[in-house]
Amino acid sequence: MNIIEITNAYDSAEEARTDWSIVTEEVDGIAQRAARKAADSYSAVLEYEDAHQEALILLTTRPGQARAALDMGPGTLHKWLTQRLRDAYLTKEKRRSKQVSYEANLDALGEAE
Repeated sequence: MNIIEITNAYDSAEEARTDWSIVTEEVDGIAQRAARKAADSYSAVLEYEDAHQEALILLTTRPGQARAALDMGPGTLHKWLTQRLRDAYLTKEKRRSKQVSYEANLDALGEAE
């Protein structure tokens, strides 16, 4: 399996524009499945609708990478989207899981006294 090169820089301002032509019925279906997986994995910080919107934004702002992944097969595009969504929300999920509730903090303070 080939790994898609990831570059964040654009050579010109025209390349930085969004390209909605990538979003076909097939690609939207792949985006919906990737969004469902992300929403299920990070349910505390991400809802399905938000994940789907994020997937569409990823597709339209990185059309070259998305097309390269799609050219390798729908499974590759799904994996590419899933990885991008995971990268975006994994840190938020880790931070949320380390938070302690207000009640737990009060209990801890009460025990310390």
